[in-house]
Amino acid sequence: MQSVEFRDVKVFYGENSLKALKSLNLRDALIVTTRSLLNSPLIDEIKKLTGNPMVMRGPSQHTPKEELDELMNRIEGKSVISVGGGSVIDSIKISFPRLHVAIPTTLSGAEHTSVAGYTEGGLKVSVNVKPPDVVILDPWVLSFTPKSLLVTTSFRALDHAIEANYSVKATPFTDALALKGYEYLVDCLENENFGLCQIGSWLSSLSFQYAGRGLSHVFGYVFGPAFGIPHGVTSCISLVQAIKFNGIFKIPNVVESLEGILRKYDITEKLSKYTTLENALKYAKVFADLTNKSENPKKITIEDAENFIKSVY
Repeated sequence: MQSVEFRDVKVFYGENSLKALKSLNLRDALIVTTRSLLNSPLIDEIKKLTGNPMVMRGPSQHTPKEELDELMNRIEGKSVISVGGGSVIDSIKISFPRLHVAIPTTLSGAEHTSVAGYTEGGLKVSVNVKPPDVVILDPWVLSFTPKSLLVTTSFRALDHAIEANYSVKATPFTDALALKGYEYLVDCLENENFGLCQIGSWLSSLSFQYAGRGLSHVFGYVFGPAFGIPHGVTSCISLVQAIKFNGIFKIPNVVESLEGILRKYDITEKLSKYTTLENALKYAKVFADLTNKSENPKKITIEDAENFIKSVY
């Protein structure tokens, strides 16, 4: 177990880092997790390390606003341990607990940023929030997550790194984070070392925090909530086409590497699995508008948006 502090966030990482919970002296804590983990050995271990706090289920995928409101009422003034993916961690960030300890079980990286999202009226809403006070990246935690989910959320982390790298707000600082994060993530996925993906996700999320998002990420914000597509899967659908559309290849062989990873894990996701083309095209204008408000290096027209939707359909 090792630790580092960056901008008032303490990150414990490496083997056995879950044991850092003992040193935090959490009082009046509450564990918020996903339905699939409620009765898992992982939650049992966390309870043992923290004095057997109460456990409750957090919001479902994409954090619907009505579920978020209910959660906020229940955790007011408490210390919270969030255990799960981006939806659970984002919901706690938005709820401003007294103390927030994030234990991610996926690799999308929500635990490292000061932005969070929820869904209202069928669309993703992003807000600025305080990041968790403590993040614990223990590779053992990932053993409770299906491999397919680890792969797709790692692809989401690759989305962060690549789009931060060609963002209009990219700097030498964000490039260093993005490129090293990309390197770790590709190594992790090619060699199935998901503990390494935790580090890659950490770096790429910070690059995203400072450089912003692009076309592929906006695609996820629009089409994920609209058609019930998981966060990581939206990036599997859109990222390669977004790189080709923008025509910026700052990372050598980036398209070939991504396509190789998708083949390795037999990921053939398309938008057509989730909706009709007619329904998808109804979102072309909002997709174009949000992309043009993002840090994407290329502005797009509604016609461009329609062509992009068709290309990933």
